[in-house]
Amino acid sequence: MKIALLTHRHSFKCAVIGSALAARGVQPDVIVCEQPPRTPAGARLRQLILERGPQALADKLFSKLGTRREERTAEPGHSGQRLDAASYAAQHAIPLVDLPDLASSASLDRLRAEAIDLIIHAGAGILRAPLLALPRLGVLNAHMGVLPLYRGMNVAEWAAWEHGPLGATLHWIDPGIDTGRIISTVPVARQGMRDVATLRHAVDQAQTAALADLVARMVASGEPPAATPQRREDGRQYFTMHPLIIEALEQRLAQSA
Repeated sequence: MKIALLTHRHSFKCAVIGSALAARGVQPDVIVCEQPPRTPAGARLRQLILERGPQALADKLFSKLGTRREERTAEPGHSGQRLDAASYAAQHAIPLVDLPDLASSASLDRLRAEAIDLIIHAGAGILRAPLLALPRLGVLNAHMGVLPLYRGMNVAEWAAWEHGPLGATLHWIDPGIDTGRIISTVPVARQGMRDVATLRHAVDQAQTAALADLVARMVASGEPPAATPQRREDGRQYFTMHPLIIEALEQRLAQSA
């Protein structure tokens, strides 16, 4: 079974998933890195204001500050150097394929030539139907929320905020946002969730372990797992949580720990 990790060069998620697979005796055959052209900062800010209004600038600043704080505490107990995708590929002698645009005919032809059986989403962006159709088995994803209830962004945080079920979901990616066929759901206990970083780390650990276990079983059997279709009306899509709500969630988790 030929396995590819789909990511971008600066993703740390690729190395995390790769290490979990290696612990189960599985090594990806290729790492595919998306390298989309970067829009100039001025154009990005203008588009942001057009879409969300002047307040978007302040929200973006708060979000960056929160992201930097989260990066310092995102992995409680983590030690050692974090590897980006390119460094991980070089360290483990895994071929690296750089593609500027995953939707272009040239990129699709390049991937088609690899004859990949399984693609694992490991930090790439939103994928389109032509790419999803390339691997023989499909594109596998681990999602940090219970599907179909929590689709989209910051779903671990939104579930904690709404006192909903915490967990991760393994599913096949389709052209929608987290609407593909569900393979399994892994519950995560609420005990010990003292802050958002601990919450995210617990869900991330659960999803990474479940993903690696599943891929190892697929490699051993050569067969895809059973999966259940979702109905769009059974869930909703969540968007990036506002920094002020994150701060309130931090306080709530600290008080309940």
